[in-house]
Amino acid sequence: MNSEDKNDKTGQIEISEEDEMDEVAEDMRAEGGDDKNYKELYQRYVRLAADFENYKKRLAKEKADIIAYGNEELIKALLNVLDNLERALSHAEGPEEDTKAVLEGVRLVHKQFLSLLDKFGVEPVSAERGLEFDPRVHQAIERVDSTDVESGHIISEMLRGYTLKERLLRPALVSVSKGRGESRDTDSSADKNNGGDGGNSSGIFDLTDEG
Repeated sequence: MNSEDKNDKTGQIEISEEDEMDEVAEDMRAEGGDDKNYKELYQRYVRLAADFENYKKRLAKEKADIIAYGNEELIKALLNVLDNLERALSHAEGPEEDTKAVLEGVRLVHKQFLSLLDKFGVEPVSAERGLEFDPRVHQAIERVDSTDVESGHIISEMLRGYTLKERLLRPALVSVSKGRGESRDTDSSADKNNGGDGGNSSGIFDLTDEG
């Protein structure tokens, strides 16, 4: 094969395979073989190889399309929510502002948006008052004294968390009860022993081992 054939990328497969076919055919003729049958079989192989290359290219394109347009259905559904939200805002800016009607419109948009999330497998994380803290789906941002909520249980939800088909998208940010057994003096001494921040400067508490 000459250098021009090697540099011809568009016909590289055909040229190299033809050269190889001719070489093998010469060997078969030298051994008394039937090079006609061999050429037919080899041509069939060449076609199969070309088909396989096209198949790989098609798969690569489909994969690229999935990455680029995989969220198309979700985005189309979100556009409907956006349309309703813009209608509510337009109504609020009208000459005769009706606060009650605007509020009702926003509530409908909120309901539509939650329904859309549910359709795509997005669900809120349970973080009701009194629920036991679960470090797998909850993140504590503060601990609060409480006389009616058991220690290690949620007092309030600061930011709602969500899962996508059982995979955590973001944890629920919650405040957690310290119970009634821990006094402020105990907390103060603990803070001093830990540099004044309880040993946790980020404000996020590790409640994994708490009951």
